[in-house]
Amino acid sequence: VGVMGPWSCDPVLSHALPDVASRLAVARLNRHPAFNRGYWWDAVVVTESCDTPQAVTNLLTVDRYAAALIGPFNPAACGAAGLLAAAWNKPLVAWSCLGDAEGLDTLVVPMPEPVGVLHEVLRYFRWAHVAVVTSAGDAWREVGQGVAQELRARGLPVTVVTAAGTRQDEAQEALRRVQRADGVRVVLMCMHSVLLGGEEQRVLLEEAEDLGMTDGTYVFVPYDALTFPLPYRRVSYPALADNTKLRLAYD
Repeated sequence: VGVMGPWSCDPVLSHALPDVASRLAVARLNRHPAFNRGYWWDAVVVTESCDTPQAVTNLLTVDRYAAALIGPFNPAACGAAGLLAAAWNKPLVAWSCLGDAEGLDTLVVPMPEPVGVLHEVLRYFRWAHVAVVTSAGDAWREVGQGVAQELRARGLPVTVVTAAGTRQDEAQEALRRVQRADGVRVVLMCMHSVLLGGEEQRVLLEEAEDLGMTDGTYVFVPYDALTFPLPYRRVSYPALADNTKLRLAYD
């Protein structure tokens, strides 16, 4: 199984230890009586470029040594990766692919669509107007654009799609755009969670606290937390423990 991801260039995922995680996963598969009948599982890490045009170049040789693929991280690479997997008749298990892709016959979506879950939450609370703030990198920009497009297709107005980096002025400008937009209720943060070390989200939430935007006027939703679980019971997150302003904003 080839495990795709921007392991060498993304500041958070570069610390994810994909080799170790893959070895642990296949070790469990090989011990599991329901999955090891006649098979021996192994995994190979496939590095995905952080530049969208280069995201699938390392897939071109995978056909020779991987029977299936997990990834990619960048949703803009789903089309190309899906077509390659379909041509090779290999399953592509992708949690990041947005929308219904045509011609990707071997694409497997392993979880409920995050945009669908988000839409149900927004509809339940009757929050309609959404702004999307992304990290500056290609992958998160693609996520933000894709989420905005999917929400608009479901009838929700997304009036702001902007990016913010790790500088205070960038975060402030993005949040000022949100404030200037009419009727925005929800700010969707397409970036790494601050609980995992996401610097952009830390700066954004701290700036939102300074601007008085975290008093309930706006609802801040971390998009990445819709795609994986974060433990919340009896867990101490240093990012919150050492930063009073961030803790107030995160609450």
